[in-house]
Amino acid sequence: MRRLGVRGRSSSIYVAAIFAYLLVLSLIQFLRSGFLIWPDTFMVFLLIAAVVMGHTRSFLRDWIPFAVVLFGWQLLRGYTDNTAVDAGITVHETDLIAAERALFGGHLPTVVLQRALYTPGNVQWYDMLAVVLWAMHFVLPLTFAYLLWIQNRTLYWRFVAALLTLSFAAFFTYVLFPAVPPWLAAQNGNIVEQGRPVAVHLLKTEIAGQMEFGGSFSTWIFNKGNPNRIAAMPSLHAAYPTLVCLFTIAYRRRLTPFMVVYCLALWFSIVYMGEHYVIDAIAGIVYAIVSFFAVRPVAAFVTARRSGRATHAEAELDSGLVAR
Repeated sequence: MRRLGVRGRSSSIYVAAIFAYLLVLSLIQFLRSGFLIWPDTFMVFLLIAAVVMGHTRSFLRDWIPFAVVLFGWQLLRGYTDNTAVDAGITVHETDLIAAERALFGGHLPTVVLQRALYTPGNVQWYDMLAVVLWAMHFVLPLTFAYLLWIQNRTLYWRFVAALLTLSFAAFFTYVLFPAVPPWLAAQNGNIVEQGRPVAVHLLKTEIAGQMEFGGSFSTWIFNKGNPNRIAAMPSLHAAYPTLVCLFTIAYRRRLTPFMVVYCLALWFSIVYMGEHYVIDAIAGIVYAIVSFFAVRPVAAFVTARRSGRATHAEAELDSGLVAR
């Protein structure tokens, strides 16, 4: 459990400065990319912060393995659409709509929310807030991982293990249970009321066009590993902030109120934006909880082994001194 030092500066001022820096760069990329903030580019921002801090070698040692596995997962994820089709796996669409209606008295929350709140061509503050929260998909967990890395490398590795466990569990689910999101189901004409197809607006695309933001900027990894369109369940947009929230409850309680509000707003946003059904979000929350508890026994075992080795080394040193 080693804390990285900050040379000649108050740690609180340093952390505040780093996160202000990350916020500004994230905003620039948010506007340039048409809302999505790419994690590989964001990791470059984190590397620059580590260089300024004077911990370049530590960052490369601790973050390269994480980055390699994370980007490998992203590249694999981009092929799950074709994998499901080639294997003849059933694509779930109308059954999800039926399940959602069964939970909400015959209504689809996405349709209800968009009818009540969204007016095409008239962007409201809550529309932009929803898109910003959606765009923070990778920024939030990577920023939280960076905070842990600065303060406690043991917790950093525990969080990274849980995040990757969650991500790969979701990947295998996408292969075996490909699920169509609400916006695509509506495009396919499968969301119907009173015998007529119902429109579901894909807010991030419509708002990006109305605001005339970028949208063409991308990176090689995400050109090759574009998120597949039939991977709605579980919702990683719901799962990632849930995992962060669980870690704050367990280890960083001061951040818990903020994360609870963030999670509630994010869960609402992904349903409102037409990205996910409520059942997708619930599945993401469950996956996050399972991943959080799954890594705890492994982490406890590793910590005990390390502690045991340290105690054994100290005992040998003491016995050597006594012998002398």
